[in-house]
Amino acid sequence: MPPKARQTRATKAENDNASIEKLAAKHWQGKSAKWAATVVDQILEKAVGSSTLHTQLQWLERQQYLEQYLWPNYSKGRQNDSTVISCMLMINEKYEQGLLTTMWTIFETGFEDLLDDAVQLMMRVLNGDKVRVGSVDMMSVVRMAGVQFLIACFGSMETESVRTQCMQLVGLAIWYHMEEETRGFMLRKVPQLPKFWKHTQKGFVENKRVSKAEAEKNCRYRDFIPQLLRDLAKQCASLEYQMYCAKVLELLVDLESQLPTRRFLNPLLQDFEIVEECRQRMAVTEDELCVQLLKRLDSRIQFPVTDVTGHAQSAAQMRERQLERISRWQLQAFQADKELFEPIVIASAAQLGTTDSLQALLEPMEMKQVQQLARMAFVRTQSAITGEEQPREMLIRSLCNQMHVDVLGEREMWSPYPDEKLVFGKTVGMAEAYNRSEEKSQLGYALLDVPKLGLQYLSEQDFLKRSFELLQLETAAELRTEIQEAVRRMQPHEEEGTDEVIFDGWTRMALPLSVLDVVAVQPPRVGEQVPARVQARLKVDLSSYTDSIKAEWTQVRPRDVLILLAVRQSGAVRVRGCQVESVDMPEDEGSSVLGFRVLLDPAQYARDKNNVYGELNVVLRRQAQESSFKPVLETLRQLADSPPTLPKWLAPVVLGYGDPAAVRQEKDTVFMGDTFISIEHIKESFTEYARVDVSEDVDTEAPMVEVEIPADTTGTVLVRSVGQQNSKLPWLHQQKHNMLSFTPAQVQAVAEAGQRGLTLVVGPPGTGKTDVAAQIVSNLYHAHPQQTVLLLTHSNQALNQLFERIVALDIEPRHLLRLGHGEESLDSTERFSNAGRIESFLERRRELLEQVQALADSLQVPGDYRDSCESARFFYVAHVRVRWDAYLRKTREFPFTRYFQEQKGTLFPEGCDEEAVAHACFAYLERLFDEVAEIQPFELLQSARERALYLLKRQARVVAMTCTHAAMRLGELQQMGVRIGSVVMEEAAQVLDIETLLPLTLSQTLERVVLIGDHNQLPPVVKSPGLRAFSRMEQSLFARLIRLGVPFVELDCQARARPSIASLYRHRYRSLGDLKPLVFQGAYAQPNPGFAHVLQFIDVTDYQGQGESEPSRYFYQNLGEAEYVVAVYQYMRLIGYSAEQVAILTTYNGQRALINDVLNRRCRPYEQFGMPRAVSTVDQFQGQQADFVLLSLVRTRNIGHIRDIRRLTVALSRAKLGLYVFGRRSLFESCFELQSAMQMLLANGDQLVLEKTSLAKDTKNKAAAKEPIVVEGVEAMGKLVVEMG
Repeated sequence: MPPKARQTRATKAENDNASIEKLAAKHWQGKSAKWAATVVDQILEKAVGSSTLHTQLQWLERQQYLEQYLWPNYSKGRQNDSTVISCMLMINEKYEQGLLTTMWTIFETGFEDLLDDAVQLMMRVLNGDKVRVGSVDMMSVVRMAGVQFLIACFGSMETESVRTQCMQLVGLAIWYHMEEETRGFMLRKVPQLPKFWKHTQKGFVENKRVSKAEAEKNCRYRDFIPQLLRDLAKQCASLEYQMYCAKVLELLVDLESQLPTRRFLNPLLQDFEIVEECRQRMAVTEDELCVQLLKRLDSRIQFPVTDVTGHAQSAAQMRERQLERISRWQLQAFQADKELFEPIVIASAAQLGTTDSLQALLEPMEMKQVQQLARMAFVRTQSAITGEEQPREMLIRSLCNQMHVDVLGEREMWSPYPDEKLVFGKTVGMAEAYNRSEEKSQLGYALLDVPKLGLQYLSEQDFLKRSFELLQLETAAELRTEIQEAVRRMQPHEEEGTDEVIFDGWTRMALPLSVLDVVAVQPPRVGEQVPARVQARLKVDLSSYTDSIKAEWTQVRPRDVLILLAVRQSGAVRVRGCQVESVDMPEDEGSSVLGFRVLLDPAQYARDKNNVYGELNVVLRRQAQESSFKPVLETLRQLADSPPTLPKWLAPVVLGYGDPAAVRQEKDTVFMGDTFISIEHIKESFTEYARVDVSEDVDTEAPMVEVEIPADTTGTVLVRSVGQQNSKLPWLHQQKHNMLSFTPAQVQAVAEAGQRGLTLVVGPPGTGKTDVAAQIVSNLYHAHPQQTVLLLTHSNQALNQLFERIVALDIEPRHLLRLGHGEESLDSTERFSNAGRIESFLERRRELLEQVQALADSLQVPGDYRDSCESARFFYVAHVRVRWDAYLRKTREFPFTRYFQEQKGTLFPEGCDEEAVAHACFAYLERLFDEVAEIQPFELLQSARERALYLLKRQARVVAMTCTHAAMRLGELQQMGVRIGSVVMEEAAQVLDIETLLPLTLSQTLERVVLIGDHNQLPPVVKSPGLRAFSRMEQSLFARLIRLGVPFVELDCQARARPSIASLYRHRYRSLGDLKPLVFQGAYAQPNPGFAHVLQFIDVTDYQGQGESEPSRYFYQNLGEAEYVVAVYQYMRLIGYSAEQVAILTTYNGQRALINDVLNRRCRPYEQFGMPRAVSTVDQFQGQQADFVLLSLVRTRNIGHIRDIRRLTVALSRAKLGLYVFGRRSLFESCFELQSAMQMLLANGDQLVLEKTSLAKDTKNKAAAKEPIVVEGVEAMGKLVVEMG
């Protein structure tokens, strides 16, 4: 039975929503919609004064208040304060819900006016003017909404209209508010700036080129950020405005995290001493969010990049800048009064650069001396906030900050293991509970003290540092849940009067520790602070556990990660990590003590001042795939402590500030190999060019070609033959040839991938991304024989599918290597893992040596050449090559006729070119002995590890693995010096930004990167709601490069779905067409038996008086839809559809569980029904397809996450022949993002229409009369199935 749903009743929020719905129907959703400013006033006043503010804002957004009412009627001079505030609130609501893809499209024109109005309104509030709507004070609302609006704007800098206007707020003009001497010094540092500054000043006063209104606007934009900084510092002292201050700090951190917005803002923040100004006024304690964000802002301000030029600075360069600053300060002090400032003049740079030492020198000085020294160092002596004289303590702190240099902290102290402060800290808790309360009376926006991933990064180290912190937080969130569950099950309690903890319960994943001893601590390496290595010994007693649990613990392997806990009655109080080095099995059969030699983290060990490890009493294990976080985080730490590792041609665009078009290094001639299946195919692929000239030597049946593509379409495409095989003797080289007729867009993708640089390929659903990727790999393999191609995907399933396509192409199996888990699932007789390849090589060695012996026998050369590759190679040099050279000198006949006749039959067919055949035969022998030479090292290398290393470094030319495995083994691959020439990544839009970047750091010799994916489908999976939404951690590098404007090729012919189904998501792409004639013949050309329509939306009303339910938090279910979907599935099975044809999809795990429950009762026990091919969530079914899809949308009160148009695209693109969507029409039809698809789905009505017809498998009686049946609801569908059954 399905779980009992929580009882619901009409709440105040639901009543308010009903009121908004009536207003919407009357004023902007009806045919007679008419603008009335009083309506905006009424809605805003009621919402802000309500205890259900956020619920009403959400409901207004769903009713398309912004799109259909506010913005269409927005015009300069007509709107009032309410309109501006309402627009900001609605934009913020969309931003909070992650609807960035649709938010800015409605502001194609007019955004300039909205931003200016918002700035004017905020300036009035910052200046203390009252803003009211009716009887409600809007001061705090304008503050919060205005800052969040700016955060949304600066987070969408890829939108040109937004970027153009917002950049004026952080332009050079804001330096107007800096101290004059400081500004002059800064202007002189960059030669172009003084002229630019002079030009900027002309815009602040009315003149011939600048109107009065423009001058006033320029002044507002110039003054806004400085005024916001002053307001921030003043409001820090008020507890009432702490959330507002936190949002301003978030905005400043965002601005400091992008080079364009940081360039002129950073000097202003330093001049204002904003961190110290806020710190001395802060009204909250150290662990509060506001204080933590202030620390983050301070870190951003001090980040090692130059202010104006944005060049990344190494530690040495930062110290050099520090020395220049100190020297200049000392020189000025010497020139001013060498005796008065003698302590400063004679001090060493080390003293002045250390906070404690400098503070000790300044403390004895009088106030006037400190002020003079401050002015010499360009430190304000009067507060930029109040205009009052700065206190002595403030001046000293500012001077110390000015002379100090911070080089990203000590990276060696970064630990890959989260500790208890992180696991049980506020940040992880807030990230896990990242969801605003619907019953909140004050305006507030979600906020976390975590870094964000954006379009741009300040440097490679910045990218690595942010990614390290986010990945560690995600790991901490996962550990938090696992630890809490394990401790709950173990039921710890403390014996009275002792510190001993007794465990009354048990769990499979955690055991009490019998022994934990630190057995070895190696001293730090030169120049480091942490121990080089810390080894410990663990022991656990398994005597009281079942055999299955014992077996699980004895399967722990070296390199696995274990978590060590100090557990008290109150819960876990300490968390440490370690990695297994070796496992000590029980010494005899009667013993149950299992031991582990583990490596503790040196950074954690160095930080632990007291005997933390003596408190640890529980060891927790994790699944093997969950241990990947440690090597990934260690790799990030290692890279952050190294010079930049990205190839120089790639780094600028990956970091977001390079020219997007500069990543393509086009060349005239591209190797296309067997991409084409005929000469006609070649010509059809380049129809946009004026002419296609195909060389006469190109094979008409199996062309192997290179193509010279002109710079523009008016030129001629030249096609030349390369590497043709001898068609008379195909047995000499059984060459596999591509049999797919690629479309012009696919050919373009393959051609661009063959050039140096970065290639992006966008593959809509069903457009053959995998086939294109396989052909790209094949072409690169043949075109660059000295390079290795690294093949990456997100999942093992996708990697195996792609690898199987590659195996079928003309690539030598001995050059293929598949690393990581999942290789055993490959549908191939060959084994491509390390062990499998080595075994195959040794088997192949025996086969080759037998052929060598046969050749020796045919030449009547005495001796046994089967014993080793070395003797075979000697035979080649001494006998084979000598005979061939003699043949070339025409001193003898072809010497190998007997061998080839014995092996292959007739050697010289009638009419053949005998010399050409001879050369082809010798090429065959050369390949044989080349392969012998490649295998010879496996005779010399004895250990499995040596053989595996040689295989990877010297032998494999196509290395395939998942992105996670690549990140885990990155350090090992770098140490081995594997020469990676090309990286090809499929599913790139489903891979985290950092997981994509890491493999790109493998080699400075990297020449090309090919990313294939679809940013219009679902992004990478991030479990933590806060990290996913607030930090944008689900961002992929592929999607970010698209947003940055990097050119891409889009595949444009889908061969998966009926054209009518493809039309549901066709608008998401440039020009997605259908592959003819494939999707217009066979089953695609026939109706779906038993259904009147091939796609339909079925409106599901309340079932048994209820729509959606929520048995537990976020576990959404809808019994009516579950019953309806299962009944339709039963109907399909009864009329002849196979279970393998049908997939049931839903948008929530709760509904999936409910549908499985109904299926288990109604279908699984009965042979005529059985279970469908899949019952899955939309997210889990991405990358798969089915003939027919039954989709349950579940929600009836709230649209939910199907509003993410990327998820909608996935949901609608899984079906090939039939798509039937079950949901609440009134809810989903009103959603702006779903309107295009809903209109097409509802074209056939909202009630399921069936037809009485013959079985799906019976095609004889096609002319039989079809009687339409309109199904009126769940009960009617169930009744129909019962009658049929």
